[in-house]
This record gives sequence, C-alpha cells and structure tokens, in this order.
Amino acid sequence: MAEPWRQGKVHAVERVGCSLDADALVLDHLMRLGCDPAQPRECRHYLYVRDEPGARTLVVTLVRDGWDGVYEKVDGVWLVTATIVTPLTGELVRETRNRLEALAQEFGGHYDGWEAAAD
Repeated sequence: MAEPWRQGKVHAVERVGCSLDADALVLDHLMRLGCDPAQPRECRHYLYVRDEPGARTLVVTLVRDGWDGVYEKVDGVWLVTATIVTPLTGELVRETRNRLEALAQEFGGHYDGWEAAAD
C-alpha cells in the first residue's frame, strides 16, 4: 500500500516555534474540523527518555495517574506513548504539557508533543 503522503492524503506540516502556540493551533484545527474540543476524546502524548528503567518507571507513574502507557526503543532512545481520554480546554492542555514536560525531564528526557482524535 502506498504511503499516505504519496496518495495526497497528508497536508503540509506546520512548524510552530512556541509549544503553547502549537497547542492553541491544535485546538483551533479541531474546532475547524467541527469537533468540540471540550468533549472527551483520545489524546496521545510522546515522551523520550534515555534508558529502559526510566521509560518503565515513567509508564508506571503515568498509569498510576490514570493514563495508559507503553514504551519502546526507537533509534537508540526510549519512546513513551501516553494515552488518555480527556476534554481539551486551553487550561487543561497547558497543565498537561507542564506535567509531562516535568516528568520527561525528571527521567532525563523530553516531551515531544501530542495529538488528539478528531472524532
């Protein structure tokens, strides 16, 4: 099967320098798609850490806080994918970003953003 971008199904990537502006842009896109961001929807967040023990502990921490989490080794680092069903208010998005950035830093890594289901 051909990749989505070769089928013309992927739109241009927008680059935004400020993470808060990027978060606002995602909320705006959801609204333009006809979604009500305040309605609970699946959200997936991406965090990278240096080692497997850190990734494992990070997932345990997230699960304890009500998230689903998995980790896998990707290009020499550990990717933690954290998923939760939640409404997306501007305040909640900022709080979530702050919490996940702090957690990633605690485990020697970085937070790489999020995506949300449009339906």
